[in-house]
Amino acid sequence: MARVFHFLTESEPFSESRGGAISRWTANVVRSDEDAIVLAPAADDTWRYASSRVRVVAGLAAYKRVSERGGHRISWYFRRRILERILGRALADLREGDTVWVHNRPEFAVALQPLARSRGARLFLHLHNSHLVQWSERVTRALNAECYVFVSRFLEQEALHRFPCLGRTEVLHNGADNRIFYPLPPGRPGNAVPVVLFASRLVPDKGLHIFLEAMESLQRNGVEIQGVVVGGASFGDSAPTEYVRDMQQKAPGNVRFEPYCSGAALGEKFREADIFCLPSCWNDPFPLATLEGMASGLPVVATRSGGIPEALAGGGGILVARESVSELAEALGFLAGNAPVRQRLGEEAYASYQRSFTWETVRRNYQAILNTEAPHPEVLIPRPGETLEPVLSGSGRRRA
Repeated sequence: MARVFHFLTESEPFSESRGGAISRWTANVVRSDEDAIVLAPAADDTWRYASSRVRVVAGLAAYKRVSERGGHRISWYFRRRILERILGRALADLREGDTVWVHNRPEFAVALQPLARSRGARLFLHLHNSHLVQWSERVTRALNAECYVFVSRFLEQEALHRFPCLGRTEVLHNGADNRIFYPLPPGRPGNAVPVVLFASRLVPDKGLHIFLEAMESLQRNGVEIQGVVVGGASFGDSAPTEYVRDMQQKAPGNVRFEPYCSGAALGEKFREADIFCLPSCWNDPFPLATLEGMASGLPVVATRSGGIPEALAGGGGILVARESVSELAEALGFLAGNAPVRQRLGEEAYASYQRSFTWETVRRNYQAILNTEAPHPEVLIPRPGETLEPVLSGSGRRRA
């Protein structure tokens, strides 16, 4: 039976509590596929996978340490050789018909190409953010995967603008777990004062500072609303960074901070809220938290950037300009004072989630991509010296 080897990044443990979005995607999408094997720098049993389906690649942790301690000084030639050795050992049993599915690391895919070709295996590269367009042309010119999978059309268009001859591309949106994230049960009393939840990594890119400024503005204007911030600077860690400590000190009286949590405890935080807010300050490719808010039946207030508009294309939220405190405060204040609108948008969000963003839907789309045969791409990427700016939005798709 052909197997699919899912390579996580050097920074991504396969863990429900300590892993990030890629760990969560992999755990949910390939759970029922007994022929799928996960390779990660570390793992625990929180996803409840059979040990035979998880391989800890210790060399990835060492690669991460080298990269963090000045990996920029290591030439691509030596970096590639290091990766070929680490990744090749982990796939010593790779055979004809297998698929190597690399998550978010173009350099891993380049290093694995010779092995995959020599064994008759396929190579897929799954981009969860803009790593492909951020790597040097030298690396990307060496890359020749059978398929490039993107978590949003935004990422796909960004890549095709930079690399018009990329080859076969597919968009595979993320999902949310309906066993954890679901609407408030009927009959359960709601909040007297509307609660808006900010649940994400507590880093500047996610716009926590914008959220706090908007909440302070609402407090000054006498709007009844309570903000709740849940998360940590990194997955599985509530230890505050300098940024988090600064935000905690500056938080207005209508916002409280709560520790990092995951799984069922996080799902309950969503059900305790009336609004979900994610004011990302960057081109957030397709954040899971937005989908989790939709799955919980909450109206979503988020920024008009990256792949976020794709998640809300079926309704269920309000999009605001990136880094606009005034627009964010206006949207939150409007929802706080309009329970019928909150209910309507929450219902729209939940219906959209059920149509498009359950993990069952993602699994079906994943299998369709995996089972589609396509000719191997022959040409790669830009002309020497070409410099193009990424496209910020677009709906067309291009096939080789």
